[in-house]
Amino acid sequence: MDAAATQLAFTGPAPNVGAPALRGHVTGSAAAGPERQRDSGWLVAGGLVGMLAVSTRNHNRRGASTRATAAPTQAIDVEDLSKDEAEVETKLPFACPVCQRPMDAGSVEAAGAVECPCGELRFPRVSGGFLDLTIASAKTAEEVLNAKAPPQAVEKEEEPSLLKRLPFVEQTDAIAGALGLPQSEEVEKLGRELLKEPQRLLGGPLQPVGTSTFQSPLVSFAYERGWRRSFASSGFPGPDEEFRLAQDFLREGTGLLGDTLLDASCGSGLFSRRFAASGDYSTVVALDFSESMLRQVDDFARKEIGPDYAQGGEGKTALQLVRADIARLPFESGSLGGVHAGAAIHCWPNPELAVAEVSRVLRPGGVFVLTTFMPRGPLRAMGTNRNPYKFWTEEELRSLTSRCGLSDFKAIIKDPAFIMVRVKKPAASPAESA
Repeated sequence: MDAAATQLAFTGPAPNVGAPALRGHVTGSAAAGPERQRDSGWLVAGGLVGMLAVSTRNHNRRGASTRATAAPTQAIDVEDLSKDEAEVETKLPFACPVCQRPMDAGSVEAAGAVECPCGELRFPRVSGGFLDLTIASAKTAEEVLNAKAPPQAVEKEEEPSLLKRLPFVEQTDAIAGALGLPQSEEVEKLGRELLKEPQRLLGGPLQPVGTSTFQSPLVSFAYERGWRRSFASSGFPGPDEEFRLAQDFLREGTGLLGDTLLDASCGSGLFSRRFAASGDYSTVVALDFSESMLRQVDDFARKEIGPDYAQGGEGKTALQLVRADIARLPFESGSLGGVHAGAAIHCWPNPELAVAEVSRVLRPGGVFVLTTFMPRGPLRAMGTNRNPYKFWTEEELRSLTSRCGLSDFKAIIKDPAFIMVRVKKPAASPAESA
């Protein structure tokens, strides 16, 4: 995963902290005025989900077609995809997460799956626009051969859902859009996601807090619609200023401009979409472990960029969505010029292994930019003991990145708890180049 949400983000700083002071560290201050924030108010949508559930059940009784949904352990099942949706950017330096061999242009199958060069594993392209390159999603050739094809649903004309039949829905949608609140279509999608996995969400065993938090459709829906804005109380300068600071650091990457940028643990694509809109890169890869987060990226990208957001071209950046484990990145070694991970490292189950993976996929001169919470004083205790999130000091981040082969550490710190770090993969020595 996965976009970060921490106990600190929930609670904000202690009452005696006061307004965050801004100060630059090493790179100097990049102080910006407070971001204009709209009233989130997205929680008003929660009361409509129950109504949607009733509507969906009634809708199904009337015979409207619904697509069969695979259980979480059967992510390999690929729904019918359009030709455009099934295309994969073959120029990207993808590699099998098991054997790490490059996946070339010939590995893309008509069904939307990607085949490992060894011919033994296939990884699915999942409805929602993303390629699933987690090891758990892979199927062997024998499993694919023996798999039963999902039943074909008979297409029938769908009746409007309950929300669409409500009076004045067009007017309320227009008002919600102007205020930055969820519209009826978004609420309906959330309801469908929640109804797909009632056992896991309601009756299943408790999941460990941390990365698994962001696999919830409700959390993924809430993240960009209000949750992320609460980070301002911890000194995060707001998405636009964070993007500007990250861009300044990323431009230092050797050969990165016009090449591929990896936005790791992208969450809802808050920064992925900004990187794509900048036009500085040929391709932006939005990577996350959470399927529900990637579906949010798909929804936002379709609205902001268009349904062909994955297709690049002259003067247009392609936005590719990939599900993968941050500790087993599906890229060739030394293939990327830049990696960004916004508010994420404190959620990673094994941050040491994850940073080592980032170092592996960076080429000499490549840059890694990360942001995280760095609470100090009494707030420091929140990242210790039984808290599922790991909070770091500046020296700990310097030591971690150095041990993973990254150097030239620079940081920007904003009180009370924000830090942005930039490190580089050292350039190859003349002997190594030879």
